[in-house]
Amino acid sequence: MAGGVVIVNGGATDYPGKLTPYVFLTCLLAATGGLIFGYDIGISGGVTSMEPFLLKFFPSVYRQEKRMSTTNQYCKFDSIT
Repeated sequence: MAGGVVIVNGGATDYPGKLTPYVFLTCLLAATGGLIFGYDIGISGGVTSMEPFLLKFFPSVYRQEKRMSTTNQYCKFDSIT
C-alpha cells in the first residue's frame, strides 16, 4: 500500500511559474484526450461486440460469428478470407 510523507523544509522557495493560457489549453486538451480514450475503451469497445449492434451494422460479421462453433478470444475474426 502506498504511503505518504510530508517533508517540511524551511529553505524552500516557491516556483515562479504561472498558469498561462497555453499551459491551461495544453492540460485541457490532454485531459479531454484521456476522457475520449477511456470512453472508447470502456463503452464503445463493449458495444461493438454486442449481438444487436453486429446484426444491425455488420450482418455478415454476425453471421460469421454464429457459424463458428469454436472461437478464439484472441483472434475472433479472420480478415484474410
